[in-house]
Order: sequence, then structure tokens, then C-alpha cells
Amino acid sequence: MLLNFILLLIIIITVSLLYKHLKKTDIDQHILPECNFFISNPEFEIDNNIKIAKYSVNTKNKNRYFIDFPLGFKFYSDHKFRAKIKITYTTTGDDEIEIIYDKIVVFEDNVKEHIYYINDVIIGSIDIEIYANIDYGNPVIGFEILQSNVCHMSKEHKLEIKFPD
Repeated sequence: MLLNFILLLIIIITVSLLYKHLKKTDIDQHILPECNFFISNPEFEIDNNIKIAKYSVNTKNKNRYFIDFPLGFKFYSDHKFRAKIKITYTTTGDDEIEIIYDKIVVFEDNVKEHIYYINDVIIGSIDIEIYANIDYGNPVIGFEILQSNVCHMSKEHKLEIKFPD
């Protein structure tokens, strides 16, 4: 009887230790690296009636890949506006321009949102250009890098684009 009790106790201890080890290994495999993005300050240009904002999104680790990264854009203002908005991006060393957004935005009271997933393999940085052909009003465009399953973001990465008059 005592031998059965000791054997049962050894089995319970072994199973619990094995369970803790497997659980810890599973958690360690799902820890994501830190994203460490840096968004540059926008540069503005005015070309006739078109206002242009240019900025870059870089990673502090230049070897980090952008793949399936969600980017969020919000269109809003204090007043009504109507503008043809075109958002593009290019990568360092690549001349091909990818279009993120190309539509007429009419803002009256509800914020318009657009989420875009970058499906390209981009190493290091992307250069984003926002073109606004404004009929009336002055749009504000909010840019945000959203959480992905590739890396963990410990802080928000946002930028607000307010075009100069």
C-alpha cells in the first residue's frame, strides 16, 4: 500500500513537472520581437492645386522585413472637405510605385477609415507620399501602424498630417 502511494506521488510530480516545462516552452515560442519603428517628420510640397506630404517609415533594425503589415489611415477635419486623395509607397532602391489609396473623400461628419496590408517584402524602410487635390476644406490624415503578428509594438506609432494653407 505504501509502495503504491509513493509510486502515485512520483507519477503526479513527474506529470506536473512535464506539464510546466511544456507550457513554458509554448509561451517562449510565441513571444514576438519588438517592432521598433521610426516615422520621420512629414515634408510638404504644393504643386498648383495639389498638396503633397512625404514621410518615411523605418525600422531601427535595418534588416527587419515588412510583410503583411497593416497600415491605418483616417480622414477627418474640423470642417467639411472634399478632396481626391492618393496615397502611394516606394521602397529604397525600387522605382516601382505601389498605390495604397486612390479615391475621392467627402468628409461631412464621420471619420473615414482605410486599412491597407503591405504584402510586399520590404527591408528597412518605406517612403509614403500623400497627394491631396482639395476642392474645399482642409483634410487631416491620420496615419498609424497597426499591430501585426510579425512583431510586438509596445507603443503607438502614429502620425497626423495637416496640410499647410
